[in-house]
Amino acid sequence: MNDYLDTLKQSFSKDSFLASLFFFFVLSSWYTLRPLRNELAVQDIDNISLLLAMVGIGMLFANLIYSWVASKTNLKQLIIFCYLFLASNLVVFINLDFSSSAWVGRSFYVWCNIYSFFVVAIFWVVAINLFRQNKAKKYFGFISFGGTLGAAFGSRLSKYIANNFSITPIDGGPEEINISIFAIFTLGLLIIGLLIGLYCIGRVKSENIALGGSAKDAFKNLFDSSDVRQLAVYMFLFTSLMTIHWITSAIIFEEAIESSIERVALFADIELAVSLIAGVTQIFLTSFIVKRLGIKFILFSYGVIFSIVFIVYAFAPLLISAILITIFLRVFEYSINKPSREIVFSHLSKNKRYKSSVLVDTFFARLGDFSGSIFLGLFKGTQVAFSVAPIMAIPFAVTISIIGSKISKILKD
Repeated sequence: MNDYLDTLKQSFSKDSFLASLFFFFVLSSWYTLRPLRNELAVQDIDNISLLLAMVGIGMLFANLIYSWVASKTNLKQLIIFCYLFLASNLVVFINLDFSSSAWVGRSFYVWCNIYSFFVVAIFWVVAINLFRQNKAKKYFGFISFGGTLGAAFGSRLSKYIANNFSITPIDGGPEEINISIFAIFTLGLLIIGLLIGLYCIGRVKSENIALGGSAKDAFKNLFDSSDVRQLAVYMFLFTSLMTIHWITSAIIFEEAIESSIERVALFADIELAVSLIAGVTQIFLTSFIVKRLGIKFILFSYGVIFSIVFIVYAFAPLLISAILITIFLRVFEYSINKPSREIVFSHLSKNKRYKSSVLVDTFFARLGDFSGSIFLGLFKGTQVAFSVAPIMAIPFAVTISIIGSKISKILKD
């Protein structure tokens, strides 16, 4: 008990609070968009593989640009450039007519996926460079809690927007979602997050030297470092398996609930449930669990969890199954596995922390999404039911456990 209380006490400080507040606004900006992104995917599920392929290509080019910018700037300049660039994108979307073409909505879906990974990945670049190794173990649970509160706030805001700012067509058809309003609220939250992030950097670390290197460093590290390769493969497998779960659950949601507005509201309710459960876990248990169970056990466990999930989908493809599985997987990711991976990143060299961490968290994550969608696409037109197909991915679940065991060795180097 004393060990638990001591671990809990060490997670609180002014620096961890400010970083937690920074993460609050970063994640609230994304979670305002997330239910909308999910609904856009449900509406266009037949084209999801094409859209995810576009996301992957976009991630590739975005990483090259990011790596070049990171080489020329210090930490403060880096987040100013990246977050203001994302903010300018939102301004463009606010002024577009989404009813003019289906591809305007599809382009926004692609952008949302890129935004979701970069806005969070850049936050973690700041966090793993401000708080290294031991501080990472102490603070990252509480910092993640701030993000969870932001996710809860963003999901509630998203539901409010969906229910109060929908558009009624002139022809009297069903109400449509006002995407521009979502973008306006997201823009405001992102700017506030940027200002708090700049204050955190100025308070914790005053570094005015550019990182150096080239735009290709993130990719070179893949060939030169087994540590980076293992992290990249782990992220690829994790997002592949998560996408297999997500598409399977999306089909269940679409068949169970006909109304677009009702689905967005349900997605927002799921976000709230995830946020509440994850928040309690992060503030009271994450640091203690990481200390007690260890990084190796945590990274290993994903394979076991996904295997169980896919078996449940095969035998009970129900709405309640999809809801509970979605909540559990995301609570585990946000509260336990994600902080553990970031602790591993905090042990890497500076160049890898700045560049390789973003490549892994963005490009390889999106590559995994695309691969997961292609995997399920292989079973279209066959006699295999959509809920049974995920069982075929269990060998990949076994592989992620093996890779997770190897990654933990980085902490001993």
